[in-house]
Amino acid sequence: MALTRDFKETIYARVQSEPEFATALLDGAAYLLLNGEPETARLILRDLVNATVGFE
Repeated sequence: MALTRDFKETIYARVQSEPEFATALLDGAAYLLLNGEPETARLILRDLVNATVGFE
C-alpha cells in the first residue's frame, strides 16, 4: 500500500492549513507570468483556485 496521496489533495490541505503557502503560490504564478511563462503560471493559479474557491 502506497503512503502517498493525490497531488491536488496535498495542495488543498496545505492551502487550508498554511495561508503562507497560498501566498507563495500566488507570488510564484505572478513571477512566472511576468517572466514569460504564462502556461506554467496558469497551472499554478488553477491549483490555487481549486484549493480555495473552486470552479463551478
